Amino acid sequence: MSKWSLLPEEMRLQVLDALAHGGNGKRGLTNYSLVCKSWQSIFEKANFRRLVLHQSDLDGLDRIPKRCWPYVRHVWLRIELGEYCPSGSITPERLEDTAAYNDLVELAVGGLFGALKSWEKVVEPDFRGMTLELSIHSPSDSRYLCRGVHAKDLDRQTPLAQGRTDSGSSVRVEGALARVFGGYVHIKFCHRLPRLNLVKRFIIPRHTRRRFTSFTLHQILHGLPRLEYLAYEPWRQFLDTMQDMVDAGYVNLVKGSLPVGLKHVVFLEDHEYGEATIPEPSGSAEEAPTRKPNPYFGAALASRSLGFENLSASFLVEARDFFRAYKPEWIWRDLRSLTLTSQYLDSQRSSHEINGMLQAAGEAALAMPMLQTLEIWNGGAGQAAIFRYHGGRGEAAVIAWTGTWDLVFSPHVVAAWQRVGLKHHRCQTLAVERRPIANAHDIRGFGDVMELLRTKEHVASWQSMNELRYEVENRCMCYP
Repeated sequence: MSKWSLLPEEMRLQVLDALAHGGNGKRGLTNYSLVCKSWQSIFEKANFRRLVLHQSDLDGLDRIPKRCWPYVRHVWLRIELGEYCPSGSITPERLEDTAAYNDLVELAVGGLFGALKSWEKVVEPDFRGMTLELSIHSPSDSRYLCRGVHAKDLDRQTPLAQGRTDSGSSVRVEGALARVFGGYVHIKFCHRLPRLNLVKRFIIPRHTRRRFTSFTLHQILHGLPRLEYLAYEPWRQFLDTMQDMVDAGYVNLVKGSLPVGLKHVVFLEDHEYGEATIPEPSGSAEEAPTRKPNPYFGAALASRSLGFENLSASFLVEARDFFRAYKPEWIWRDLRSLTLTSQYLDSQRSSHEINGMLQAAGEAALAMPMLQTLEIWNGGAGQAAIFRYHGGRGEAAVIAWTGTWDLVFSPHVVAAWQRVGLKHHRCQTLAVERRPIANAHDIRGFGDVMELLRTKEHVASWQSMNELRYEVENRCMCYP
């Protein structure tokens, strides 16, 4: 230790920092923190930066030393439901099963909120904020759907694909699919959730396939009054009638539940069920249902987004509805990036329809004085289309088209975006670019299209982006 003390302080800090981020695991960091008091705070900060909690861990939160509470930056509550096929046969979820699961979720969420509320007595008011992530899964999920992967540690599961031609295996996959993508979380918390001022980021990632009702989300969001970042990544419903109900809930959620100080919002509705979906007689996977976004949701989101800095809404909102809702008195004073999807970006649509939507987007963008990047996109396996505007102080304003098919911008579209560049960025000219995608086979799903976006860091949570890449490359599904 005497030789260690002779090293310059900066060098000692660099060595400790390298150890803290060297991937030795929680146990190794804990051992380092016990070496001496001067090492303690450095390794405790790394050790407690991110907590992954099972619901059974909540009773032990009070054993974390109070001095370590301010070090926690991310809490992932990983709620585990019971197995739905302990006997080996998959049965449909009964109402009593759903009620029991909802009770379990209520107890877990309520317990976490209560524990974190007590931390506010210790953590300083200028605390930079905590990320709260919430996921729900059953151990049976990855066991009975082929090529399953745990997102936590990416442990490979035994593929069921070998039995695809067997009708019994097909039935098992259908049943497992109904259990993984079915069910819902509808809770009326017996005790109102305490309001957590510590939490500034909230994430419900796509690997949670159980649906939260808007009523449940309203109660959770009401308990997060200082929320600045929200990422909600639900899955599309198979039945149109159910999707209509879900969409009506989205409208109510946006109108009445989003915290006042919210600045960064990500909505991503997943729908590519991939290789793990229901096997057809031919062996191909069932296609996702058609989706017509609720126009009232697009209008409600447009109105509520006036105070946002970044907004991305993919698939559950139609860009045309968003821009049609624009009113002359509106101003998005702080909006820097806007990313939306549109079914109008389709090779089967007329160029007149597409250009009309892009012109409306340009007219609304005149009310976005801080806008740097706006992207409207669409795509899936074998197809991609991206319209992009980008501009900034000292930069040339550009509109660009990237796609597996070509589009010629009308003079009205070019003129509309010229006005945006001139008004916001003092750009006298507007560059027009085209970037064709020569090989449509390179687009394996909408995740590949997202990779082409300039705003891709705003389109999904970072973990979901990693999972999308992994699923495409390994033809699997990820689970929390």
